[in-house]
Amino acid sequence: MTIGEALRKERKKLGLSQMQMAAGIISRAQYGKVENDIHDISAKKLIELLNRHNIDVNNFFAGLSDSSTKEIRQSSFIHDLKEAFFSQDTLKLDQLLNASEKLHLSQDLQYQVILLKAMLAQNMENIPTEVKHYLQSRLFEKENWTEDAMLLSFFGNAMMILSPDYLDLHIAQIFKKYKQINQFPLFMQNLIASIGLNYLFYTHSRPNSALWAECFKIIELLSPDPSLFEYRLVSLYFKAYSAHNDTQLKLIKYLLQESGESRLLTLLPK
Repeated sequence: MTIGEALRKERKKLGLSQMQMAAGIISRAQYGKVENDIHDISAKKLIELLNRHNIDVNNFFAGLSDSSTKEIRQSSFIHDLKEAFFSQDTLKLDQLLNASEKLHLSQDLQYQVILLKAMLAQNMENIPTEVKHYLQSRLFEKENWTEDAMLLSFFGNAMMILSPDYLDLHIAQIFKKYKQINQFPLFMQNLIASIGLNYLFYTHSRPNSALWAECFKIIELLSPDPSLFEYRLVSLYFKAYSAHNDTQLKLIKYLLQESGESRLLTLLPK
């Protein structure tokens, strides 16, 4: 029995609608997709659902097929990995990455672990060819990938190894999703702004004027938070660079120097 089939069975036994079953945990639409085995659910959310409706967790898992149990283990692993990555808990990350070799993860997850290790080591250029192919052909084809902070981080760090057409195609998806950037949490604003500036850096020798303009608009719309000031300043640098405005470039270089960002200056195009 799949997770979706087991949830449907328990819901009907309780006489609940999908909306009542999912209330306060996930959306009804997402829950419907889980029941139909179209959408995954994290181990954490699944256990929340079971506990909310007093469904015995052990009995529920006992009725699942081996493949579904493996799916839950992998979902739990992904959740822990993301939590450690974004809280910068390097000790937990090392433990999880070491444990990944014993978990018989799916090929997709194995590749994502390799990518994460390369990101932490700042060594994306030397990842295996098959993982580069995975990046190009599959990782960013997943439904709603632009809402997944870890996949967005992979994208931001993998720009140097993506083909120009592929890079432009997917950055356009990100810019479309986050057009009203100031409506998103500060964490996501930081992440999208850093991706946007990475894009400007990696494409400064072949700028796509329409995508550059979209990037500048998004950076301008960032919330007025001090932590986002540097993104605005660097965005203005690239805008002056694209307009060949030497006076503006000198002023921004001075401001970056005065704000202690001399290292950043060495990375920007001259």
